[in-house]
Amino acid sequence: MVTTQIARKINNTNFGQISGNAVYEAKRSLLNWLGVAIGAANHESMDKVLNVSKLMESTPQASILGRNEKADMLFAALLNGMSSHIYDFDDTLLETVLHPSSPVFPAVLSYSEYKKKTGKEVLEAFIIGCEVQARLALAVYPSHYWRGWHITGSVGGIGAAAAMSKLLGLDEEKTSFAIGIAATDPTGLREMFGTMTKPYHPGKASMNGMLAAFIAGEGFTSSKQALEAERGFINVLSEEAKMELLTDNWGDKWEIEKNSYKPFASGIVTHPAIDGIIAIQRAHNLKAEEVEEIYITGHPLVKELTGKIDFNTGLEGKFSVFHCVAAGFLHLKAGVNEFTDDFVNKPEVKALRTKIQLTIDENIKEDQVRLTVKLKDGRELSHFVEHAIGSMDMPMTDQQLIEKFKDVTGSIISEEAKELLIDQVYRLEEIEDLERFFQLCTPVESASHI
Repeated sequence: MVTTQIARKINNTNFGQISGNAVYEAKRSLLNWLGVAIGAANHESMDKVLNVSKLMESTPQASILGRNEKADMLFAALLNGMSSHIYDFDDTLLETVLHPSSPVFPAVLSYSEYKKKTGKEVLEAFIIGCEVQARLALAVYPSHYWRGWHITGSVGGIGAAAAMSKLLGLDEEKTSFAIGIAATDPTGLREMFGTMTKPYHPGKASMNGMLAAFIAGEGFTSSKQALEAERGFINVLSEEAKMELLTDNWGDKWEIEKNSYKPFASGIVTHPAIDGIIAIQRAHNLKAEEVEEIYITGHPLVKELTGKIDFNTGLEGKFSVFHCVAAGFLHLKAGVNEFTDDFVNKPEVKALRTKIQLTIDENIKEDQVRLTVKLKDGRELSHFVEHAIGSMDMPMTDQQLIEKFKDVTGSIISEEAKELLIDQVYRLEEIEDLERFFQLCTPVESASHI
């Protein structure tokens, strides 16, 4: 019984059995996740959900990162999961396009703040939760994704439940119940991409996984074959049945070691094209009026996930490779500011987008692209991206992640707080009391202690 086997592995795995490289990558994941969560804390969608938590008179148990308010653990998990995915700037396991941190860290940190868990316990729970959701994603991919499920939401709740089961110290049976409860509550349709509901997916998954573990801990039951049964998660939600991927070689390697980080605030499949147009621009410093056409040749997922042409919001722009290339051409970057409503509606940006064409080549890999810029004077400038920055073959360095963290958090927290948080993240397993960590995540205006 696969669900029971996974529960046993969660129960029997401890921090000392996890490789040093997996722990290191988990800390890089935390720094990246923390930055994008704080950076989007004041987005209007956060205000809307926070208003509901106030309506419900949510008990202030855990921090809303980057804000003054607190909420109960469940709402904090929802809100922090949302904020970390709003800019679409969080981490990605490229084999399945799963964003591993946004469903798991919010639950783990909300509970850890309220119950005063240690940094080592945070890392242990996250790595185990990530392992479960990443293996499950591999087991149901690609049909699950092509059916229209947002895989981060649908498997993320199970990852959060696994992580929370470890933090709560649930026994094997109750852990299997937690997995089953989370499995019956998958979240996320790809139809929602480009709307406020997309970042809601990992937040709700985090909330669902936390609730599943809490009620399982009270003895609430579920099927012990929730994943593998004929009418269980895998067989209902996919055409694959790669059950062996869920448990084989557990502990020999860790899926978190494959994690990748985004240098650009858009769908991961747009990154090679952005990388390519920036390379051309840095070499030639072109003006938009010189361009006749720009040709993109990329992987089929580029069109499937980021083929939007007509739109007027920054959120939708994240799912338009045409806009992403226009942003890279004009600004030599594609960060938070390039995906505002104002920027996507600028006349010069819209005009450049109309000059961009996309062709699909099934022989091109997901992290590759061929860019050709045809100029009005007859010249053609081409560039082939073998591996985009941020991919497994060209990962972001620690220094690049630190610079991204500082940039995306902006003026929300102080410069001193940023430096202290970076230090704490990279030695998290040594920290027994995380109170200071959460204090450093509060806004400058309320952070008199910094």
